[in-house]
Amino acid sequence: FRAWRSAHNPLPDPAIRPIASPMASGIWGRVCASASRHPLAFGIGLSTVKTAGSDYVTQRYVEGRQEIDVRRNLVFFIWGFVYLGGVQYFIFNKVFAQKLFPTAAAFVEKPLRAKLADRAGQLTVLKQVFLDQFVHHPILFFP
Repeated sequence: FRAWRSAHNPLPDPAIRPIASPMASGIWGRVCASASRHPLAFGIGLSTVKTAGSDYVTQRYVEGRQEIDVRRNLVFFIWGFVYLGGVQYFIFNKVFAQKLFPTAAAFVEKPLRAKLADRAGQLTVLKQVFLDQFVHHPILFFP
């Protein structure tokens, strides 16, 4: 195989190879691997930290508070954990992806040129956006 590959598809000179992607190794690689192995736990953790952290930054730097309102930050922490991490994971990864729009994953994997030609896939995406923006958000999110 190596002899065939060398003759038919030689590897580029090491001096001109692109730099290895940070996705492939190091801390970022471990983060990505963790997200793949434990998507629910990763989503909950990321949503929780992001939401509570955003409120902290807002209180400290936008509102200029010297002391953080811990109760308010705890509400954002719980909101990120329960709704953004758990409920939305279920809605988008179980209900949308597996039950309502099982063909969407195949559409996502296509190259851009194929997506532009795939009218059925585009319609599926429009249905997902419509359901999210005009059903999910008004009924579950905004009240």
